[in-house]
This record gives sequence, C-alpha cells and structure tokens, in this order.
Amino acid sequence: MTVILASVATSLALLLAGFGAEIAGTSALRARAQLAADAAALAAVAESAPHGGLDPQRQANAMARANGGRLIECLCEPGGTAVQVRVAVEDIVADARATLDPAALFPLVATTRTGLHPLVDRALEQLLSVAAGRITLTSGWRSPARQSALWSEALRRHGSAEAADDWVARPGTSMHEHGLAVDLGGDVEHAADLIRQLGLPLHRPLAHEPWHFELVGSS
Repeated sequence: MTVILASVATSLALLLAGFGAEIAGTSALRARAQLAADAAALAAVAESAPHGGLDPQRQANAMARANGGRLIECLCEPGGTAVQVRVAVEDIVADARATLDPAALFPLVATTRTGLHPLVDRALEQLLSVAAGRITLTSGWRSPARQSALWSEALRRHGSAEAADDWVARPGTSMHEHGLAVDLGGDVEHAADLIRQLGLPLHRPLAHEPWHFELVGSS
C-alpha cells in the first residue's frame, strides 16, 4: 500500500508540475501579447500626432511584428486622436487603446482669442462655456511672423515644402492669420458634437487635423 501511495503521489506531483508550467507559459504569452498590443497602439497614435505621418496602421503592424506578434485589427483613422488595436502572439489575443491630446504635444501659440473674427469668437465663447472645462483653446489668431516661424519649423522637420504642407499652411494662406480658425485641445470629438448640437458656424475641413476648426464658408 505504501508503495502504491508513493507512486500516486509522485504521479500527482508530476501532473501538478506540468500544469504549473503550462500556466506559466500561458501567462508569459499573455504578457507578450499585451506588450505587443500596447506598443502597436502607441506607435499608431504617434503616427497620427502633429508632425507624424498618415499611415498609423502600417506603424501598428510594424510594431506588433517587432514584438513577436501579428496585427489582427487596427481601428486607426489617419489624423485621429484615438486608436484601438488587436494583436495576437501565437494563439493569445490582446487588445490595446491609445489616445492623443494634440494640445499637450503641440501647443502652437498662446491661448488668446484676440484677433478672431467676431463670429468665431462668439461661437468659441459659447462652446467653451457649455463644455465646462472639457475643451480648451490651444491656438487662435496668429500673426504673420508666427505663421512664418511655424512654416520654417515644418520645413526643417519634413525636409520639403510638399511634406510641410500636410501640417502647416504657408505664410499668408493660413486661416489662423485671418482670425477664421482655431485649434482646440481636450476632448475634440466632444467639441465636434457640441458644435453640431448648438448649431455653431464652425466645421472641421482637415481630416488629418481633427483639432482644427474653421468658420463655415471661409474656405
């Protein structure tokens, strides 16, 4: 009987050891999958940031592969402020989400409303009041000198006028210089919803700059 019990105990110990190893292996895979998903989401949202490119899915895919995973899904619009990805490592799947506040990364000018067109100023005043702190003004009117400085910086960063055009208007052509545009920070999707609900004369003409709003009919 003692020999039988000892044999059973040994078998049980080996079974539990194998089970523990399997759990540890699964946990390690889950950790790897989550790391790959987090990295892919961050890479994608960075690609949508000011001075980023316009292909967040490509960046998400590259980062997932660099971390040993494969990209299954990427809800990432070029120029968007939030992305969501799904990545697999072997048969383990992980999800990750990353968001971007352009105001925190790229505050263009002081938050002044001086120089704005009266219609833009009144719409902005109403919008900020109703938003109750969820939306901020990060860029309003810009002087020609300020626009020239931004254009020079974009040329330096991107290396050509064609590439710089994707992010900064050339001096003399920016709606900011005419007081007809504002850049908003915080929850810009909430801002867009409020503008529709309140019937304010503002719209978003640039798909890759969701924080940029202009007076309706100005462009």
